[in-house]
Amino acid sequence: MTKTPVRTRYVELDSARGIAISMMVIFHLVFDLSFFSLYPVETSHGFWRIFGYTTAALFVSIAGVAVTLRAERAASSVAKPSHVLPFFRRGVFLIGVGFLVTLGTLVFLHGEGYVLFGILQLIGTSTILAPLFFRFGRKAAIPGVIIILTGWLITLPTGPIWLLWAGIHPVDYISVDYTPLIPWFGVFLIGMAVGSWLYPLGTRSFRVPAWADRILYFPSLPGKHSLIIYLVHQPILLFILTVVYGKIPGLW
Repeated sequence: MTKTPVRTRYVELDSARGIAISMMVIFHLVFDLSFFSLYPVETSHGFWRIFGYTTAALFVSIAGVAVTLRAERAASSVAKPSHVLPFFRRGVFLIGVGFLVTLGTLVFLHGEGYVLFGILQLIGTSTILAPLFFRFGRKAAIPGVIIILTGWLITLPTGPIWLLWAGIHPVDYISVDYTPLIPWFGVFLIGMAVGSWLYPLGTRSFRVPAWADRILYFPSLPGKHSLIIYLVHQPILLFILTVVYGKIPGLW
C-alpha cells in the first residue's frame, strides 16, 4: 500500500515566502520609478541593487526548499518516473506562466527589455532538473556553490539568444528580469540542501513554539498566494503609478 504524503503547510516556510514576495513588490515599485524615469532613484548599483539580488536569492532558495520538502514527503526517486512526473509537470506549468510574463512585457514595453528567461522560467526549469539532485541531500550545496562561483568568477561568452537559459546571450541583450541557470540554479540547489537539513523525511527537524505560529500568521498569508501576487503586482503597481504620475513614457 502506498502511503499518501502529508500536505501540512509550515508557517515558517510560508512566512519566508511571504517576506520574499513582499520584498519583490517593494523592489519592483522602486525599479519602475527608475525605469520609467518617474523618480531619481538608482537600482543598478548600491543599496537597491543589493536589495534586488537578496530578494531574488531568497525567492529562488525558498523554491528549492519547497521542492525538497515535496520530494521528501513523496519519497521521490529518479529511478521511479511516476515520482519524477509531478516535478516535471510543475516545472512546465511555471515555465508556461513565465511566458505569460514574457508576452506581457513584450507588449507593454514595446519589446525593449522584455522578460525572456526570468525568475519563473528559472524556477520552472530548476524544478524539472531537481530530481537529478534529490539523491545528494545536503550535499546538493556542493554543486550549488560551484555553479554560483562559476557565474561570479567566469565571464561567459556572448552567443545566440537561444542560450539565454545558460547565461549566454547576445552582446546587446537587455531585460528587466534575467535570471539564467548560471549562477541562479546554484542558489536553487543550496535551497534544496537547506530543505534536506531542515525537513528530513518531510518533517521539521526543529520545534516551533506556539507563539511563533501566531506571530508568523500574517507574514505567511502572502506566502500562500505568492504566484498570484507575482503575476498581478506589476499591473497593479503600473496602474497606481499611472494614477499618480499620469501617462508613463515608454509604457504601452
